Amino acid sequence: MFVRTASDRDIAAIRALLAETWHAACDAIYGAERIDRTIALWCSPEKLKARIERPHAEFLVADDGKRIGGVAYAESADQGASIDLEQLHVAPDLQGRGLAACCWTK
Repeated sequence: MFVRTASDRDIAAIRALLAETWHAACDAIYGAERIDRTIALWCSPEKLKARIERPHAEFLVADDGKRIGGVAYAESADQGASIDLEQLHVAPDLQGRGLAACCWTK
């Protein structure tokens, strides 16, 4: 997998990955219907496009040329004094393989 900046052409794949990871992690807790509503509210194509285009923010994808296996989103906070990592999602079948490992744990 290689990391690259997300673009508008990735929106459908990002949305699918977010839905897959949310359902895998949260269906047993909240139920699939509630997760579907959350995805519709928070991960609409319009909201994802706005995040991709937001200044002082970065939406990254892990891409192997066949699929997007992970996404991360971060934006500047406190007028640039800090960075907030707001999303980090890895496809369930790729979790535990080091795709999102911290550099200091390697």
